[in-house]
Amino acid sequence: MEHSDLLDGLNQQGYCVLPGVFSEAEINAFRAATMNNLAMMGQTRDVVHAYHLAGFHRFPALAELHAQIAGNDTLNAFLSAYYGGRSYYAIGLSDITVNRSQHWHTDLLRGKYSAFLDEDIAWAEKQASCIKALVYLQDGASLTVVPGSHAAPTPLDDVQLEELANSADVVRAKVRTGDVVMMDIRVLHRGSTDADMRRPELAQNPKILFSTVFGPVKSEFAQAMQIGNAHRMADWDRRFLN
Repeated sequence: MEHSDLLDGLNQQGYCVLPGVFSEAEINAFRAATMNNLAMMGQTRDVVHAYHLAGFHRFPALAELHAQIAGNDTLNAFLSAYYGGRSYYAIGLSDITVNRSQHWHTDLLRGKYSAFLDEDIAWAEKQASCIKALVYLQDGASLTVVPGSHAAPTPLDDVQLEELANSADVVRAKVRTGDVVMMDIRVLHRGSTDADMRRPELAQNPKILFSTVFGPVKSEFAQAMQIGNAHRMADWDRRFLN
């Protein structure tokens, strides 16, 4: 698929899928590193085999994996096309999730952290959003999106977002191992349900996602997300890395 088609998908729908970005060997290395470092991860769900590590780029045992994602030629060619040659960077919002369910949400600063984000900033520029790269370490079809929901302001409250999603048309993204979803962080989406992630076989064959977010240099939106996320991540550390 040409960049123009993928860019149209990202701009119009709020997401697109870059196929086969990472090789089988790279995916196996990502999975092995994850399983070898489960002990450092937080457990944010009441499922014994569910784990989450916010800001994994900060940890020496995993930093090289983040560098592989952020430095990937295919991702950077796409991002360069999206940003029109404007400089961009990884803003510090990175995650590894293992068998973790996700309700309807956007990746904007919500709840008490929304104070760091002026809503006008998030929608000020048409093609200068913050873009999340989601690296799939297995085939999947759990990512569900409200297409086009990134194009206009949405609530920064989870309850209101749930109500909005329940009244909207949705699409399900199908991905293969090694694919990368490029997603506007303003788009309304959800992942696997709690029931899906309770399946006992996932303890031995876990569903693992890596992600990191990029934004333009000298962007008020990217800077607000970076600062607000630093506060959110510090709170997360205090809760789950004790």
